[in-house]
Amino acid sequence: MPRRIRPHVNPLSITKEYFFEGFENNASIIVDMGACKGEFTEQLLEKFPEKNFILFEIRFPLAEKLREKFAGCDNVVVFDGDAGRNFESIVRPSVDRGVKLETIFVNFPDPWFKEKHKKRRFINEKFLAQCAEWISPETEFVFQTDQKFLFDETLEVVQDSVFSRVEFFDDSPHGIRTDWEEAKVREGGEVFRMKFWKR
Repeated sequence: MPRRIRPHVNPLSITKEYFFEGFENNASIIVDMGACKGEFTEQLLEKFPEKNFILFEIRFPLAEKLREKFAGCDNVVVFDGDAGRNFESIVRPSVDRGVKLETIFVNFPDPWFKEKHKKRRFINEKFLAQCAEWISPETEFVFQTDQKFLFDETLEVVQDSVFSRVEFFDDSPHGIRTDWEEAKVREGGEVFRMKFWKR
């Protein structure tokens, strides 16, 4: 019987920590937060084979499948655990040596509906304040969700931070849809999208 993978995992309950010295080249980096099955990165990799990719997936079984999927790619690394806890220790060493952190994709994250669970969201005040210390104004965050309330609340958090340069957009980035987006579109749902940068 296949192992059931939990749809929701509290990131604050995972204390595993990672450090990543970086790739063996200085190509720009694209980050996929919550990569799930990796179909989004897989298509990005086809379009931009010269770039490096860092994937975060909190669910260990899915992270293992991602490692298998990209096992032959020297320009892709996968990390499980809490992305918020490990983001800086994994990404910053490359940035500090001059590598461009190009784009951070946050595609259809867990909404964490309850008020007391908001601190579990990846885009939060604490995370953005930490990023403000080392992320360049050239680095682009791309945020997509089918939850209007989450979009509005995240936008408010972003606008109250130094990452308040915001642009809304309509189409899937690079023409690539995640499986989740495909499903929501088939259901007639709407997707809300924004890009934001440090001022």
